Amino acid sequence: MEDRALITAFDHETRTLYVSGSVDELSGVHLRDDITKYSADHTEDLTVDLVDVDLLPSVGVGVLAVAIRQAESNGATIELVARKETIVQRVLTICGMPFRER
Repeated sequence: MEDRALITAFDHETRTLYVSGSVDELSGVHLRDDITKYSADHTEDLTVDLVDVDLLPSVGVGVLAVAIRQAESNGATIELVARKETIVQRVLTICGMPFRER
């Protein structure tokens, strides 16, 4: 399977960052920057929808784990959403990351 470019879109009304494509070493920086931007530097609640992500290696898990930890220390929440029975759901489960299924 060919890796798809990472694409993000933010819905201001629902405070949801929609992520699609592959999270790799290069695009992980883009994801980190978008989470930081749309969570107001980890001070506002944010939902990160990973339903359309097809690759989430350790660099992506690291970006998400750091963002969740920083948000929690600021009294905010970053909620992850993943589709049931996908590689992303499996990775998040194995890593013990909190997420909601969609």
